[in-house]
Amino acid sequence: MEKFNYGWKFVPNFKDEYLSKFPNNAEIVNLPHNAKEVPYNYFKEEMYQIVSTYEKEFDLEVNKDKRYFLKFDGFMLKARIYLNNQDLGEYVSAYIPVEIEITKFVKEHNRLVIVLDSKEDKDYPPFGFALDYMTFSGIYRDAHLIEETKTYLRNIYVHGDSQGNLDISYDKNGEEELDISYNLYKGDTLVKSFKEDHLKIDDVELWDLDHPTLYTLKTIIKDRVYETRFGFRDIEFTNHGFYLNNKLVKLIGLNRHQGYPYMGYAASKALQEDDANLLKYEVGVNVVRTSHYPQSEHFLNRCDEIGLLVVNEIPGWQHIGQSETWRKQCLRNTEMMVLTERNHPCLIAHGVRIDESVDDHELYSETNRIAHTLDKYRPTIGVRNFKNSEQLEDIYGYNDFICDSLKVGLEKPKKVKKNDKPLLVTEYMGHMDPLKATSDEQKRIEVALRHAKVINDNMEHSDACGAIGWCFLDYHSHTDFGSGDKICPHGVFDLYRNPKYSSYIYSSQQDNFPVLEVLSNMKPGDVPEAIFNDIYVATNCDYIELYKNDEFVSKFYPKNDLFKSLKHPPILIDDIVGETFKEDKFPKKSWPKIAKMFSYAAMHGFNHLPLKNMAYLGYMMMRYKISYTDLVGYWNEYVGAWGGKAKTYKIKGYKDNQLVKEVELGPSNSFDLEVTTNKTTLVNEETYDSLRIRVRHIDSHGSLMQYSNRIINIKTEGPISLVGPSSQCLLGGQLSIYINSTGKPGVGKVTIQMDEFEKTLQIEVK
Repeated sequence: MEKFNYGWKFVPNFKDEYLSKFPNNAEIVNLPHNAKEVPYNYFKEEMYQIVSTYEKEFDLEVNKDKRYFLKFDGFMLKARIYLNNQDLGEYVSAYIPVEIEITKFVKEHNRLVIVLDSKEDKDYPPFGFALDYMTFSGIYRDAHLIEETKTYLRNIYVHGDSQGNLDISYDKNGEEELDISYNLYKGDTLVKSFKEDHLKIDDVELWDLDHPTLYTLKTIIKDRVYETRFGFRDIEFTNHGFYLNNKLVKLIGLNRHQGYPYMGYAASKALQEDDANLLKYEVGVNVVRTSHYPQSEHFLNRCDEIGLLVVNEIPGWQHIGQSETWRKQCLRNTEMMVLTERNHPCLIAHGVRIDESVDDHELYSETNRIAHTLDKYRPTIGVRNFKNSEQLEDIYGYNDFICDSLKVGLEKPKKVKKNDKPLLVTEYMGHMDPLKATSDEQKRIEVALRHAKVINDNMEHSDACGAIGWCFLDYHSHTDFGSGDKICPHGVFDLYRNPKYSSYIYSSQQDNFPVLEVLSNMKPGDVPEAIFNDIYVATNCDYIELYKNDEFVSKFYPKNDLFKSLKHPPILIDDIVGETFKEDKFPKKSWPKIAKMFSYAAMHGFNHLPLKNMAYLGYMMMRYKISYTDLVGYWNEYVGAWGGKAKTYKIKGYKDNQLVKEVELGPSNSFDLEVTTNKTTLVNEETYDSLRIRVRHIDSHGSLMQYSNRIINIKTEGPISLVGPSSQCLLGGQLSIYINSTGKPGVGKVTIQMDEFEKTLQIEVK
């Protein structure tokens, strides 16, 4: 069978004449495809709500003993499909796969035409009222041409538990009796051949967060082999936490929207995998919630491979439609979500309630019934934003937005629900303190610390299974939401997949890689009155050392009472003078005390210096004949917060008394363009490949220029293409550029230019 994602023709409109002949000026595109590119921000959402047309011609060696199907993993929203001038009907996808049998209409040479309506339609979820996210157009996931035997299998479900018990089920389509056999593999190694649907496998390796061992079951009928990947593992939600393979795991995670700049929803397999990698290996969380719709199988596959837990969710937000069409589609969405995703060992709960909707006994009784019928091994969860809701699901999902300061992060579970069901906090923060990548320094610090407070309370509440923050990424949203620019700035990463301060709070809670991020640029002009206030370092180091102009200041350890339940609380730097104060006019024994006074004044202002300290300082000045001018000179020398020469600070992080990481902050006098990429080779497979290039405007200390909005010019050569315009602006000093392969092999070249800086990358394409 040919690779079905390549070589489509596309026009961004529809005319009746396209059904018989496509226009000569049609664009050649590959899937996934975005039908309408929109600007990064400030645009009308009607721009992408269009009717567009796709055409694909394909050849097929038709076998009368075979059956043929088209499958689309996702398109937005409705598609009228024509094959060889036959109207196959209208199909609704949005976020669920659509499969159509074409056996009666297929021939040696075929012409497929798809008229795609991407306009919002109130008769189908998630539409019907105001919606806090955008639903971009296009056939934005993969398409497939499938060949089957006359009698074939669908919906193969393989469940393995921690004891090695294997349970296999499937749906048979057709009248023929089948001789079904199975081969079980771990990697390329055959573990067992058998014919039973229920049996026990000895000595299985379990799927868990650190060692996500995967098995493949090959189901064999005649000359057809179906491959199903799964893992052996147990999950359990209880009133005293979540258990994976009988081990207590506190769930710490983030919600994910699937949109990108310029490409909308049309992200390739590679970018779906990249998001999973970012969550696991850069942010360091252990669970992700797919808000507010089923997401790409490529994303879930990668979560399987790396050990990242997932809570899924049916499409919708707040609104429940009352029309028969809407409610039927909601039930179909539930059915297809469960059938599509239930083999993933990463998946720990099915979300079967429209997020933040009111109680609806009839609808949610049925969504729960569907999920439990199709998957008896997973619990259901229902997410609401009000307390003591009717609970039909197995897990009480609650969006907890109580955190408006550092006083409290989360409600206590007993205040949220009256029943005895397990509690999972499914959203927090977000709109409580929206944060743009371009927000001021104090705002960035405040939001980061509030995330730390919520995670702290999550760890403290032993009677809650965990908490999943809102959210991983900034995302496009309708006019009714966000900040008027079509961007909802609720992410710990921006929409380009670049980190904000708050992301470092999450990454510092793991121990797989060292984290040392100062939540301050240490620039006095960036804070009111040039007073630093508290300087926090997000780190998983045991302790840190501070140096000023290469002179040792002090050691600092985790000790902040605000975050006493965190595994690795942020370390507070409350002394920027320390052992550097050495003035012979004062007795040596007074140096530490005077240094602390200077530090306190630097952090809180001289006006807030305790009276007894003011008196002590005055006494010392009188006794040792220190003038006010001398005192100002000392201040400029040892603090330099305003009026003195700027200081360079070095922070060193230690783990087990070994230096593991260091950062440097100082005056920004010389600059560079730092360019890194998540990979350097693109491979054309079932669809095109993609890579992400992270561009950062930095100074000689390696610090990000957080207020830089310079123009980046991008040029590509060879079998690659740039997503978005050739000139893009830095956002908060950084930017991600996305490059796709075009289906052909060769060597690509990317040139990135800003001011006098020019960087070149060579990209091998296979």
